[in-house]
Amino acid sequence: MIQLARTVLDEPGDNAKNVASVLTAAAFEDAIRRMGETLAGVIGKDDLAEVLKKLKEAGVVKSPQVGIAQSYLSFRNHALHANWENIQRESVLSVLSFVEQLLLKHFS
Repeated sequence: MIQLARTVLDEPGDNAKNVASVLTAAAFEDAIRRMGETLAGVIGKDDLAEVLKKLKEAGVVKSPQVGIAQSYLSFRNHALHANWENIQRESVLSVLSFVEQLLLKHFS
């Protein structure tokens, strides 16, 4: 999803940004949920904010990553609910980089 999002984001225009934001939001959610399950024992479909809280309690995600991840919850909601006017290309790139770093750190 991350590679596809980056490829799509290379295209000009809002449609490319919108598609990339949905892919990025899905990758963000998947990464947080996998980390929760694998690294903090989270079972089920807890709210993402709750998963982040459990990751913090387990010491997996620390400040300032916790705050950054929490701020990306609104990005996820905007992307998955098609609130395109609330999403900028720079935000998509920021979330992509964050997710890549989490995956590299915890699943490489």
